[in-house]
Amino acid sequence: MVKVLVIVVILLLSFVHSGLAQYDNNIYLDDTGIAQADSQLLFLRFGNATFFDNKEFFNPYQPGYTIIGFFLRPVIEYYPGPNTKLVAGAHLLKYSGTDKYSQAIPVFTFHHRFSEGLEMVAGSLYGTVNHNLIEPLFAFERVFTHHNESGLQFLINQDFFTADIWLNWEKFIFPGDPFQEEFTAGLSSVIYTGDRESRLQVDMPLQLLVMHRGGQIDASDARIQNHVNFATGIHMRWGFDHSVFQSLSFRGYLAGFRDLSSSLESHFDKGWGIYPTVIVNTRWFEGGFGYWVGHRFVAPRGEPLFQSVSRVDPELAIDNRELLTSKLHFNRNLISGIDMGVRVDVYYDTMAGNFDYSTGLHIMINERIFLSRLRRR
Repeated sequence: MVKVLVIVVILLLSFVHSGLAQYDNNIYLDDTGIAQADSQLLFLRFGNATFFDNKEFFNPYQPGYTIIGFFLRPVIEYYPGPNTKLVAGAHLLKYSGTDKYSQAIPVFTFHHRFSEGLEMVAGSLYGTVNHNLIEPLFAFERVFTHHNESGLQFLINQDFFTADIWLNWEKFIFPGDPFQEEFTAGLSSVIYTGDRESRLQVDMPLQLLVMHRGGQIDASDARIQNHVNFATGIHMRWGFDHSVFQSLSFRGYLAGFRDLSSSLESHFDKGWGIYPTVIVNTRWFEGGFGYWVGHRFVAPRGEPLFQSVSRVDPELAIDNRELLTSKLHFNRNLISGIDMGVRVDVYYDTMAGNFDYSTGLHIMINERIFLSRLRRR
C-alpha cells in the first residue's frame, strides 16, 4: 500500500503543476509519420524509455515481480523523397542491477507510402502498443521488454477503416538448428460507422494474433505449434464540452482462443472471454473499470492474470476466471520531447479472492534533431 500512496502523491503534485495533462498512449507510440516537407532531410532521433513497473501479484498464475531499467534507441532518419523514410540505428535495453545490456540490437526500417492511406514498413516495425491490442491479448509491459519487432507491416488509414497488418519474425533458423522458427502474424483494425470527429463515435474493432512455432529445416524434435487469439466488439465514445470531464467511453470485447497445433502443449484447445469496460477521460487523467469473464482462455502474448493456465505451474489450469479491473492512467509533458506516464492497475479475482495491483512510473524521450539537407544526384 505504501507504493500506491507514493503514486497518488505523484499524481497530485502533477495536477498542481499542470491542469492540461490527460492520459492516452501517445507517449509510448513510435512516430509513424512521413511529411513531404522532410524530403531529402537528415535527422538524429533520440528515443529512450526509463521505466519502473512493480507487480504486487499474489496469485498462482503469475508471481509478483519488478522491472526497472531503461532502453536507448538512437537512430538516424533520412527522407530520400516525399513518400519514403529510412531509419538506421540501435536498440539497447538494460535492466537495473545487471552489468550488461540484455539487448543490443541493430535497427533498420524502410517505410514507404504508396498512396494516401496505404503504407508499407519493412525491417524494424512499429510494434507493441502501436498495434493497439487489448490487454488480454497483449500485455502492456512488452513496450519495454519486447519493444523490437522485425519483419513486414502494412498500414491502412481510410475515412471508414484503419488496419495494421504485420508479420513479426521472432526467431530465424538455419538448416540443422536445434530449435524451431517462431513468428507472430497480426491484424488490428477498426471499422468506423460515422465521422471520427463527431461527439458520439461508434466503431467496431477486430484483432487477430496467430503465433507459430515450427519449421522444416531445423533438427528439433518439437511438434509444430499454432496458437490463435482474436477479439472483436464495439466502442462507443461520448464527448463533452466540459472544463473537467472530456469523454465517457464503453468498450465491450468478445475474445477467443484456438490451439491448432499438431499436439497440444496447453490444457485447452479453445476458449473465450468477455471484457466490458467503462472509461472516463478528464482533463487530468483517464480512469476505468472492467469485468473479465474467461472460459479456458489462453493468450501467450497477453497479460497473465487473464489466463486460464498458470505461467508458474504448468499443471495448474482452471476452466473459468473472473476479474474485476480498475485503472488510473496519467500523462504529463515535462518539456518538449520528454513525457512522464504514471499507471495504477488493480485486479481482483472474484473467485479466488486475490487482490493484485501494478504501479508504474515511466519517462519517455522522443526527440528529433535536424542534421542536414542531403541533395541527391
